[in-house]
Amino acid sequence: MTKRIGLTGGIACGKSEVLDRVKGHGIPVLDTDLIAHELLKSGNPVFDQIVKNFGQQMLNTDGNIDRSKLGRNVFGDENARKDLNDLMHPEIGIRWREWMSQQTSPLAVVAIPLLFEVGIENEFDGVLCVWSPEVLMKKRLQNRNLTEEEAMQRIRAQLPVDLKALKSNWNLRNNLTLAHLNTQVDDWVEKMIN
Repeated sequence: MTKRIGLTGGIACGKSEVLDRVKGHGIPVLDTDLIAHELLKSGNPVFDQIVKNFGQQMLNTDGNIDRSKLGRNVFGDENARKDLNDLMHPEIGIRWREWMSQQTSPLAVVAIPLLFEVGIENEFDGVLCVWSPEVLMKKRLQNRNLTEEEAMQRIRAQLPVDLKALKSNWNLRNNLTLAHLNTQVDDWVEKMIN
């Protein structure tokens, strides 16, 4: 029986780094952000619905959805963000559940940034949270070419990371070096597989 782990945390807290490190231990992982990116490409019904709801102006020159434009649109408008989530989350859910049903290893990890926000924590045997202080989250987002205001819109669009940490079974603190984070991941994996 596979132990099903949900990985969450705040935006720019290091979920991808954690997932990569866990994968390095031979544990199957799935990043639902990659599913979301796939849904924004032409050729699937979610893409068509997003274009219908948000307009052709969301497309870039190659005919795919411009994630930066869409982000500016939805993070500045709570109703638009809810509309987008209502289009994306059901399909993301279908895909990660299908993936999880195929796992046979003792442990499998799915990264879901909005795990608590969509209320699916009970579908897992435990939740692992990656935490960083808000000031560091903001700095990392600004390093991704977002303005301070855009960074704060994205941070505030999620449940506060402190609350996510409180609701989780395990926490990793990503406020120092990558080596420090990796050590915590290694320790967590060792506990989970022994």
